Amino acid sequence: MPTKSRAHASSYTAVEVCAGAGGQALGLEQAGFDHLALVELESWACQTLRHNRPEWNILQADLNEWAPEASLKNVDLLSGGVPCPPFSVAGRQLGKDDERNLFDRAIDLVEELKPRAVMIENVRGLLDPKFASYRAEILERLDALEYRGEWKLVHASDFGVPQLRPRAVLVALNDTDKQYFTWPTPAPDRTPTVGETLVDLMSEGGWTGALQWAQQANKIAPTLVGGSKKHGGPDLGPTRARQAWSELGVTGTTIADAPPGADFEGKPRLTPKMMARIQGFPDAWQITGKKTNACRQIGNAFPPPVAKAVGLAILRAFRQADSQPSSEGGVRR
Repeated sequence: MPTKSRAHASSYTAVEVCAGAGGQALGLEQAGFDHLALVELESWACQTLRHNRPEWNILQADLNEWAPEASLKNVDLLSGGVPCPPFSVAGRQLGKDDERNLFDRAIDLVEELKPRAVMIENVRGLLDPKFASYRAEILERLDALEYRGEWKLVHASDFGVPQLRPRAVLVALNDTDKQYFTWPTPAPDRTPTVGETLVDLMSEGGWTGALQWAQQANKIAPTLVGGSKKHGGPDLGPTRARQAWSELGVTGTTIADAPPGADFEGKPRLTPKMMARIQGFPDAWQITGKKTNACRQIGNAFPPPVAKAVGLAILRAFRQADSQPSSEGGVRR
């Protein structure tokens, strides 16, 4: 088992799969990881990644067909967010039998790349009792590769994201690093409301009712959804989600191209920029593509602040392990 990245001893490196619009990759960059490669199938998501980080090595490829270069082996972290539909309560929950399931391929890549640690996120449905045997199977495969894995339900609202977004996160490390790993500490009392998060954007078009609206939007948002390529256009989700948005003073049937104007009356709609901020993206991170594709990228993303928090926890474990004396004398890194 590698205890450090042999080719990049001065920094901690990452390879990301199913990178999407870059929410997880951005958070891990903010934590301190240097990305060696990001693999993504969809062209519009690759465009977003290249637009925001032209220096990143973006590889558009089917993960089942992708063969990693030898230079990527012994990377410090293999991360990703494999497709959610196999485990989502919004679908049929076919799990490992769903042709879109890429968890098995991700574990194959662990064996091929031999990373120091693994971090994979998915929907909360993966933690349902019906998938207990599959979760155990994944941990058993990792254990055979000398990684000690742990599943955790992580709430985005515990890390400053103004949204009800529970996610299943898998972190696996070798025995040496695992003893220093602790999950990040939640801080839900620091999470802003939807109104506090969006009032400046709602005011950009001169809408005089923005401040009053923000007072009504005094809770965190329901879960943003990305939808699929086969179903639906840009909106804020199914009926129950739209009702929750309506209680916050937001119309969720469609997405707006611009914020409300000065004379607007009624419940405003969100713009893609507003959705991105609700998802934890900084305004400087631009989601490219037409509105439908942009909304899907945002809705399917892993919030950067959550990825940063988990990434920092992994880095702390690395640094503690590397500060210990090696068998040859001196520190390990």
